[in-house]
Order: sequence, then structure tokens, then C-alpha cells
Amino acid sequence: MKIKAFSIDNNTYPNEDRYKFTITNQDVAIAILADGMGGLSYGDKAAEAVSKSIYDYIINHLTEIHNITMLPDSLNHADKELEAISLSLKSNMGTAVAVAIIVKEELYITWQGNVRIYLYRDGELSCLTKDHVLNIGYGQTALSRCIKGSGLRDDIPTIRHQLKTNDKIFLCSDGFYKISEIYLGRRNFEDIKDNIINPEDDATLIEISL
Repeated sequence: MKIKAFSIDNNTYPNEDRYKFTITNQDVAIAILADGMGGLSYGDKAAEAVSKSIYDYIINHLTEIHNITMLPDSLNHADKELEAISLSLKSNMGTAVAVAIIVKEELYITWQGNVRIYLYRDGELSCLTKDHVLNIGYGQTALSRCIKGSGLRDDIPTIRHQLKTNDKIFLCSDGFYKISEIYLGRRNFEDIKDNIINPEDDATLIEISL
């Protein structure tokens, strides 16, 4: 397996996307992408804290990956950590997040918000996640779920998916997929990166190749 990633800043605000990934000595791929909520305070800090918290939790509980509760537990753990940070900063903070783990061609994913995970297989692109968003009118949307230090619903989505050789998994922020979704799997990684110029929102992509 190979993992690549990039994050391209918008030209107006600080980049509030954060990601972490690794391939362990046991050949387990872990990828996490958090997109801090710009309408709240410290979006960058929220995304950094949540991505790190989930990453550390997964690393410390890798032997439990086949337990269906491990991924939701990692999100709940991050939510509690963000609550403490929010209280210390006296600020309302939040972030969308998506998590992917690959173990021996088995993919495990979970998410909150509108960070997406895609599968590219045999020339076909499919989105494995469903955005947690609400239409609030006038062409505007808001997240119906995120990590904001106020507790998560019990029905945190968790999906297990069987992969095949040559599959590709993509984790994307909305700033990326709104402008470049069509290129996933159809252009190489560097071409996709080079064709993103002055995005309106932070554009972040993680690519995992089997």
C-alpha cells in the first residue's frame, strides 16, 4: 500500500483542514481527515486536536480493529478531548472528520459531517459516505453532525468493505470534492494537485493505493 496527501490553502482564511496517516509495521493503513468548522472558533485547532486524538486512540487499540465499536469509540474519545479544549479556550469549536483503516484488504470507515470517502475500482468511482448536512435555505447548508465536544449520537456510522488489488481509497474535504471530484482515479495524484489553483475553500486529498 501507498498513501499520499496534500492540502491547498484558500486565499482568504487560514487553512482549517488537518490530516494524519501512516502504514504501520503490521501493514495497516490509517488515514484521518478533519475539516474545522469555519463558522466556529479555532477551526484549525479543533481539526488538529480531533485528528490527533483519533489517530492516537487507533494506534493504541489496533488489536481491536475487528470490534465494531472501536471506530465509534475513537470519535467519542476525540469529542471528550475537544470538550476539554473548548472549555479551556472558552470557545465553541467543531470539526467534520472521516477515518479509514485498511487491514488485509478490509476497509473500515467512520465519519461525522461532510468529509467524504470514495472508492475507485475498475474505472468506477463511488462515494462510501453520506454527508451529514441540512439545507437551511437560500442555497446554504449546515452540518447536522460533527465533533464539537458536546457528545455524539449513538448511531455513529461504521462501514466494513472488502477491497481488491488496485483499488484506491480517497478521503476528501468539501473544498476538494466540490471542484475536483471528477478527476479522482482518472488523473494521477500530481496532476490533480497541480490543477487546483486558488480554491475558494481549503482543498485536501488523501489517496490510499492498494
